Amino acid sequence: MLLFLSIVTLLFAPYVGATGSLSKMKALKFSSNSYIRYSPDMSPLTNVFSICGWVKDIGSSSYRTILMYYNSIAELIIFTDGSHIALFGSYQHLQSKFSVAKGHWHHVCSTWSLASRSHSYYVNGVLLGSRQTTAGRTLKTGGELTLGMYGSSYPFDGEMMYLNVYAKELSSSEIASIVEKGMCNVETDKHESSRVIKWEELVKLRRTGTITDVYIDECLVQLGSSFDQKVAKLEGAERKLNETADELTETRQKLNATIVELTETREQLNSTLDGLTETRQELNATLDELKGLLAKQNNTWDWNIFLSEQFLNETFTTEHAQLLRSSWEDAAERLVGFTLTDKLIKLLDFFDPVENRPWSMLYSENYLNQVFTREMARRLTNIWDGISEKLVGVKMTEEVIQLLKYVTDNSNCGNS
Repeated sequence: MLLFLSIVTLLFAPYVGATGSLSKMKALKFSSNSYIRYSPDMSPLTNVFSICGWVKDIGSSSYRTILMYYNSIAELIIFTDGSHIALFGSYQHLQSKFSVAKGHWHHVCSTWSLASRSHSYYVNGVLLGSRQTTAGRTLKTGGELTLGMYGSSYPFDGEMMYLNVYAKELSSSEIASIVEKGMCNVETDKHESSRVIKWEELVKLRRTGTITDVYIDECLVQLGSSFDQKVAKLEGAERKLNETADELTETRQKLNATIVELTETREQLNSTLDGLTETRQELNATLDELKGLLAKQNNTWDWNIFLSEQFLNETFTTEHAQLLRSSWEDAAERLVGFTLTDKLIKLLDFFDPVENRPWSMLYSENYLNQVFTREMARRLTNIWDGISEKLVGVKMTEEVIQLLKYVTDNSNCGNS
C-alpha cells in the first residue's frame, strides 16, 4: 500500500504540488484601466532578478504596460511590444525587433544582476536587446509593483499567465528551455528555489478594475491528455503491483510449505539421531558382552567369514546363525581325533574352502598341534552360540566387522 501511494504521489505531484496546482494554468485577463498593485518584499532581488511570464496583447493603444516597479522613479518597466524596457530609469526601445503578432501568446523575460551589470530582454527565448547598468547600482526596496498599468496610464489590455520573479539571473539556455516546454507545462518549476514573487500568489491579490480569471483551452486539453497518460501509467503500475502481490503470495505459500517440509525433515532427523544413539548404545553393549565372552573363553574368532557376499552388508539373522552352526558342527565331527597341525589346517582350507567354516580359528594356541576332541568342538559351538546371539539384528558392514576384530584383538591382548 505504501508503495502504491508513493507511485500515485510521484505521478500526480505536478497537479497537486505548490507550483503544479491548477492556479499555474490560470491566466488573468486585464480590461482597460485595470491593474494589481502591492508592495512586495524586494530585498532578495536587490542584486539580481529575472522577471518571466507568458502574455497575450490584445489592446489597440500605444505603450501597454505588463509590469512596473516604482520607488521615487520607475525602477523597472516592461511594455508589451518592447517599446519601453527600462531599468533604473534607463530605457531600451526594442519595438523594431519585436515580431509577435497581436493576439498571440508569447514568453517575455527580463534579466539582470549586479555582477554582470547586463539588463537583457528576451521574447520567446530570443535576446532582443541588452544594456549595461551603472556600476554599483542596485534595485531599491520599499516600492510598489504594478501589473497592467504604468501609474494611471498605459493599461495592459490583454492576458498574462504564470508571471514570476526569480532571485537569479536566468541564462539564455534556461530561458530557452522554459519556452520549449511551453506555457501549458505542468511540471514543477525547475527554478522553484529562487522563485520569490509567485504567480499563484499574485492571482490572489486585490484587483482594481475588471480582471477576470480565464483558463486556456489548449492548456486544459493538454492537461487532460497528460492526466490520461498519468492515469494509464498508474493503472499499469497497479497491474504490476497486483501481479507482484500475487507472486509474493505464491512465494510465501511455497516458503510456508518448505518450512513445513523442513520441520518434518528436522523431526525425522532428530528421530533418526535418537535411533542411531540407541543403536550405538546397543552396539557398544553388544561389543562389551562379546569382549567379555571371548575373554572368558580365552579364545579367538575369525571374523573374516562375514566378509563373504553371503553376510557382508546384510543384517545378521537367526537363520544365518543356524547355518554357520550346522556347517561348523558337520566339519568338527570329522576332525575329532586328528592332530591340528599347520599342514592339516592348510589342507582343510585348500580342499574345503567353505566360507561358513572359519578354519583359521584353529591356529589359536588352544587348538594348534592339539588332538581335536569332541569337547573342543562343543566349546567352539558354545562360543559361536554366545556370539551369534549378540549379532542377530546387526548389519554386517565392513566397519562393524573391523570393530569386531578390534574388540577380539584387544580382548586377547588383555588376557595374554
